[in-house]
Amino acid sequence: MPRFAYKALDSTGRTLSGEAESPDRKRLLQQLAQKGLKPVAVEFLGEQVASDEEVEHIDFFRQSARRSRFKFFKAGKSTLALEFLKRLHVLLSSGMSIGDAVSLLSQRLSDPQMKELCESVWKRLSEGHTLASAMRAENAIFQPSTVHLVEAGEASGNLKPVLERVVAYMEEVRDVRKRLISNLTYPAFVLSTAVVVIIILLTFLLPRIETMLDQLGGELPLITKMLISGSNAAITFGPYLLLGIIGVVIGLRQWRKSASGRRTTDLWLLKTPIIGRIYLYSNIYGTTNLMSTLLGSGVNTTETLRLVERTIPNLILRGKFASARKQIQEGVSMATAIQRVHYMPDLAMDILTVGENTGNIVTSLNDINKIYREELTKSLNILTNTTVAVALGGAIFLVAVIAVSVVFSVLSVGQSLQL
Repeated sequence: MPRFAYKALDSTGRTLSGEAESPDRKRLLQQLAQKGLKPVAVEFLGEQVASDEEVEHIDFFRQSARRSRFKFFKAGKSTLALEFLKRLHVLLSSGMSIGDAVSLLSQRLSDPQMKELCESVWKRLSEGHTLASAMRAENAIFQPSTVHLVEAGEASGNLKPVLERVVAYMEEVRDVRKRLISNLTYPAFVLSTAVVVIIILLTFLLPRIETMLDQLGGELPLITKMLISGSNAAITFGPYLLLGIIGVVIGLRQWRKSASGRRTTDLWLLKTPIIGRIYLYSNIYGTTNLMSTLLGSGVNTTETLRLVERTIPNLILRGKFASARKQIQEGVSMATAIQRVHYMPDLAMDILTVGENTGNIVTSLNDINKIYREELTKSLNILTNTTVAVALGGAIFLVAVIAVSVVFSVLSVGQSLQL
């Protein structure tokens, strides 16, 4: 309610001042007159706010905290690792020690997964372990390359800049993954919507038109007969086809667990049009990013190559990188060894050669990373546009065919009614 400050004269002529609440100025003057006061000045102070006692107990964040404790989808391992390292870097940058920073995180965080991770790391730190050793025990969350970087940072006394580079690398990898998922979401939505519409038309609308024409003695158009036959065949054999597809997928997954199956499917992935190119660019992007991070953090070349090799998921590409690593250990230059096994394109090798000759190999790796990050973005856009075009084109064609068949069927019904 509005508040006013006033000055008034009482019956003795003495000046009184005070504050009062009133819906408006006119109502306040009436209230003062009823008390025998003669107003001299009235000033509007604003709306009355709740007192500290009334609002201090209200917790507007209780629901969000409750949702975080009972959320249905748990954070991924990479997300947990990234969030832990980001928070740790912020606290270390403010001047806190490693132990105090982890202890504070274990006490203050409300997310159960993060809290459990911080408590586990803090327990090992309190027992005298280093941060790298404590992270190594959480091998399901932290990758070996990340642990090794932290270990190098602790040994050299440069943990804060190392964590900054690690966080930047992990954020870039996360952004690329998010971009890939978002680019494929719209085509998947368009395709699934078209499939649902087609199923509804084939399973509900056309059968009813067929029933009406049978009752009226009419004849379905040829295109409608073909659609209905296709629909009946899909309904009859669709479950068997679905079971067959599921069986093939399960069989491929089991076969992929073997050495020969894993190698063959990895080779198929690399040879797949568009997707194979995206996979190659993604591998170059990830490899060069991690190599520049490791080398820039003071890790020696031999250990860097060994750690990077372990992070390559594709067996074909890992084999190429392993062959290049062995040649580098034998004294061959990095650019020459990588070029011999055709692990990267010639453009990347030219940049890497310049970096080796000038002693700025980390800068060259960063340049390669930027180039193929842009190429990866272009390839993702091509994949998205192609998928959208195919999905929309196929959906439009099928809906058009169904629409034409429905129109012809309705005309046939009309002719049957006239007869």
